[in-house]
Amino acid sequence: MATGSSRWRRCPAAACIPRPTKPSRVRRVTGRHREGLLLSDIVEPQAWTPAVAVPARNEAERIPALLRSLADQSWLDGAPGRRLPVCLVLNNTTDDSLAVAQHCAAGLPQLDVQLATVVFPPARAHVGSARRQAMNLALARLDPAHGVLLTTDADARPDRDWIDASLAAIAAGADAVGGRIVGDPAEEARLGPEVLRRARDQLRYARLCDQLASVMDPTPHDPWPRHQDHTGASLAVRAHAYRAVGGLPALAFREDLGLVRRLRAANFKLAHPLSVRVEVSARLYGRAPGGMADCLKGWIHAEAEQRPHLVEAPEDVRTRLRGRAALRRSPDAGVGDRLERWTGDDPDAVGVVPVLEAIAQLEALIATEAAQDVC
Repeated sequence: MATGSSRWRRCPAAACIPRPTKPSRVRRVTGRHREGLLLSDIVEPQAWTPAVAVPARNEAERIPALLRSLADQSWLDGAPGRRLPVCLVLNNTTDDSLAVAQHCAAGLPQLDVQLATVVFPPARAHVGSARRQAMNLALARLDPAHGVLLTTDADARPDRDWIDASLAAIAAGADAVGGRIVGDPAEEARLGPEVLRRARDQLRYARLCDQLASVMDPTPHDPWPRHQDHTGASLAVRAHAYRAVGGLPALAFREDLGLVRRLRAANFKLAHPLSVRVEVSARLYGRAPGGMADCLKGWIHAEAEQRPHLVEAPEDVRTRLRGRAALRRSPDAGVGDRLERWTGDDPDAVGVVPVLEAIAQLEALIATEAAQDVC
């Protein structure tokens, strides 16, 4: 069970083995293309060069596991002496994150770690500012034509083939790649059976909404089966696409979804391959407001108060998808912008239907729409 999947996009509560190579180098820092990928741009995964961007605040306990996961990436096995650029921005940190990161990086020579310590003013002291700075630092280290920016969170542990799988999706034609998010099983188990049941129901509902979308509004670059996650815990984007949309918006909340909206509005292709996966913590005290921790706490309170689990009405989802499919058939080059403005996903949709009832309705809608598609 994956509590983390679709974690703050549709959450109703929210409305690691080193190998010896060269000595580690830790650096300190203070302080419209419209049509997507061209066939001529498609190259083998080996030709793409990655760099990883990570925002962090008071993550001394979690940073070592993340860095070890990055140091164990299969991409590093692809060529002798390869090193993975990692840009870690410590934002308004008051714990030992800097010393811990320096010590850990010194023992992981396959990583080229760039550390930035920043104290943002109160109005900008949030994950959006930190992630944007981390991604801009990583962008500066990439070849504009074949560079790929990846971002994750400090409490994450990417699968060993996270980079390789992301680059393979880019090589297959995607401009951006969302990774599947799963929760730490041990931490999830401590949440209790009622919360886990609510999480399973929410995940089932979200997957069925996405399956309905794949039937009513299919996109060749993002076929079914797929997942529906594209959060900051696992995003990859071509360097030229990132530049073309002005980068990640420095928002205090949902900065990751802001970047996805910009990319889609500019007609860049976003894919959700099942092969890209990251495990995240299921902690209850997170760093970003409205994130997974707040979602989980909301579920715990809802269960304690015996509040019903309500979700957006499936008929409203279908209406939105019909409009999206009609817009997508438009020959206008600006269709991506209209799709996002008029028929984009609504993470704050009011829940009005009990989740189990909605699941049954979605299953029926999928069968009906699939039958009409065959006819």
